[in-house]
This record gives sequence, structure tokens and C-alpha cells, in this order.
Amino acid sequence: MEILEQIAQAVVSLDQVGVEKLTRRALDTLSPYTVLAEGLSRGMQTIGEQFKAGDVFIPEVMVACDCYYAGLKVVRPYLSASDDKQFIGKIVIGSIHGDIHTVGKDVAVPVFEAAGFNVIDLGVAVPDERFVAAVKEHHPDIVGLGTYMTATFMHTRETVRALADAGLREGVRVICGGPSVDSQAAQRMGADGASDNAWAAVEVMKGWMQTRNTKPQGQPQ
Repeated sequence: MEILEQIAQAVVSLDQVGVEKLTRRALDTLSPYTVLAEGLSRGMQTIGEQFKAGDVFIPEVMVACDCYYAGLKVVRPYLSASDDKQFIGKIVIGSIHGDIHTVGKDVAVPVFEAAGFNVIDLGVAVPDERFVAAVKEHHPDIVGLGTYMTATFMHTRETVRALADAGLREGVRVICGGPSVDSQAAQRMGADGASDNAWAAVEVMKGWMQTRNTKPQGQPQ
């Protein structure tokens, strides 16, 4: 519909005020999930394509994320349990304990949501016990660990072990994200993978959702 195209274009055009106004108008006639998936998320998908092509850069991506979040703030109160069932998977995400960086996570969340995931954002410097509590509460398919420094990336082992000790590791995949991550090192520490690119991570996680009955990596070595 035209209003959804307008929302998507407002995100691409970095027009936050326009996104908010159009999103409110769209909710008068369309379901919240439709507005999210076909309007806001489509705009972020276009931004992702432009980023891959080198047509936009991180500053523009960050502003586009702000526009997406502005629209999501309008939509979120109207999302229901029935809307939740339409997502392809659920992710609990947070910057690992000791890491207060938020830029990478704030890009990843809307990118993941635009790809069809329901994302529960725990914030920054998240202690292991909070990840454990969030997995118990939300029953996600995937746990995302934001690890933006080498020192905090090494905390992956502790967080994975906390999930294992709570009897939760077998039920989730664990992915690390950030500029300091390495997939093989992450797997040695008990995670299932790692990516320094949110759009590449989406492809990995979609693959996991297609084979969700496959046993996760397990406990750290």
C-alpha cells in the first residue's frame, strides 16, 4: 500500500518526523505487524542494501536506525501475542558484562527486526545472571552477545557456562557480535558463531532457524 511505501521511503530518507507521522496514520487502517514488517522493516532492508553497495555509510545507517526506532516506539504498544507468532524467531541480545558500547548493538537490533526476528534488547554491561533470567522469561531461539572489545569478547566463555549451568544452553544458539569477534574463537568458548557485520549475522541466524532442531555447540572447552 502507498502508506507503507511512504514509511519505508521516510526511513531511507532519514526523515524521523515523517516516519512517526506516517506510522501513526498507518495504524488507523493496518495491523501493527504489517506496519512494522512492510513499512519500517522494508526501509531498513533498503538501507542495508545501500550499505552493502557502498551508497551509504555508518553515519547514515545510525540515523536510519533512529528513524526506525521512532516508528517502532509508535507501533510497539499495539503488537499482540498473535503478532509475535509471525516472527521467524526470537533473540535476546545485550552487550556482555564489562562492555558499555552500544553503537553496534543499536545497529544490529533494527537490522535483526527488519529481517523478521523479535528482539528483546537487554542493554549494555549485561551480567550473566540477567542473560539467564531473560532466557527463562522469554524462551528465545538465539542469544546475541555484544562484544566490542577483545577483553570483553573473552567473557563469552563465562556467559555460555552460566547458560549451561542453568540448564538452558541446549535450547538456544549463541552468537557473538562486534569488531573484535572471531567465529572459531567464539566456538572454542562455547558459542555457535560470531559476526562483525549485522547483515551477515542475519544470514547465519536464518540458517539456524531453518535447522533449529540441530544441537547447538554446547559448553565451552
